[in-house]
Amino acid sequence: MRTENLYPGLARRVFSRIPPIGERIDWERFSDRKGKPSAVLVPFFPKGDELHLLLLERSAALRRHPGQIAFPGGAREESDRGPVDTALRETTEETGISGDAVEVLGILPEVHAFSSDFVLFPVVGFIPYDVFSEGITPDPAEVQRVLDVPFRSLGNSPKWETFNREGKVLKYPVFPLDDDVIIWGATAWILWNLIRIIDGAVPERTECP
Repeated sequence: MRTENLYPGLARRVFSRIPPIGERIDWERFSDRKGKPSAVLVPFFPKGDELHLLLLERSAALRRHPGQIAFPGGAREESDRGPVDTALRETTEETGISGDAVEVLGILPEVHAFSSDFVLFPVVGFIPYDVFSEGITPDPAEVQRVLDVPFRSLGNSPKWETFNREGKVLKYPVFPLDDDVIIWGATAWILWNLIRIIDGAVPERTECP
């Protein structure tokens, strides 16, 4: 793994616990899952001696999840072999970052978004800092702004809220970053599972708003 050579401390502390892709490379292996298959990239990048995450504020004009804080990603297309292809293709479309610049580290448990019926497969990746700082050209039709979030700022204990719709009550984590940036929904669940994995706890395959 390139990150072990470039950033050995960061790689040992965080990336060693990420579940590897293994056999979970083909979409056909997930044909028994309910919901619309999709994937997101959870992109880490180094900044000084800290790990940061790239997140996006989605355009307010989008039909699904407008204005929400999210990872780059989207729905499967026929040409996508598996979740990695989908995550990297969508990342390139939304941010301009080439999939060749991303080192794929592993994949987290899928999350089902109840309101849109998407099943999201989070692919964890690493991009060099110069790619983050110089290679981003966000698509204005999809992206309101790009966020640089220090991983440390997320803490280990999110707030918890409940969601009630069509008689279904769901509990979900919320990460308030500042007055105008709140991470919730599927993105918050992905982050919570990531934090649990890094802490050595068991992640969850779950439903969210």
